[in-house]
Amino acid sequence: MELNKIASAILNDLWGGNLIPLSNRALISIEQIEDEVIEERSSIIKEWYLRNNLNKHDLAMAINCVDVDCKDPNKCPCKSLPGKTIQHFEIPQLMDGLGRDALIYVGSTDRTTSFRVYYNLEAVKYQKYRRRDINKPYVYIEKTPNEHGMYDGWIFNAPFVKHIAVIGIFKDPRQLEAFGCCDSTDYLDLGTVSSEIIRRLIAKKVQLYRATPPPATQITS
Repeated sequence: MELNKIASAILNDLWGGNLIPLSNRALISIEQIEDEVIEERSSIIKEWYLRNNLNKHDLAMAINCVDVDCKDPNKCPCKSLPGKTIQHFEIPQLMDGLGRDALIYVGSTDRTTSFRVYYNLEAVKYQKYRRRDINKPYVYIEKTPNEHGMYDGWIFNAPFVKHIAVIGIFKDPRQLEAFGCCDSTDYLDLGTVSSEIIRRLIAKKVQLYRATPPPATQITS
């Protein structure tokens, strides 16, 4: 189910079923609910992952048009790492708590060449000691959001290309809006966690607003 439809379903259930007092309805907006849906999605995914109940391929999203550019390599903490032809790209923030499982594929858009992925500078320094595939393309991803709220990625040992493909589980699917090849009907579809998000958020809202006293009305003389 798509993000806006999930948020609308939650509001309809809360209001249509009179689950929260009328005095509290003005305090809830569709934008607020959408933000809470994204937060609840993250919580559920991490919970299912820890229980080994997560099918990551059901939640993975593909971006087939990630631009590759020549951003100043001096801005990269990995500039002293082994390899040639440093190229730069940006991807949406990855889901926290999934480790390496958050990123399923980085490589050529035709899926014929995958790049080795590193998140740790110390680990990637040992690339030059590899006995095999020493010249294979690899990427270092800096998991600190940049000025655009994205993650920076840096490509080594690869010929210059205009685009690469990335498949992963992203923290906020709305960030995929920045990529022209992504269809909103796909990246805003939250998939198998949709019904659980609705159930949990409705329960939380009911508990919150029933426990909260209505706002005091002003008495005028």
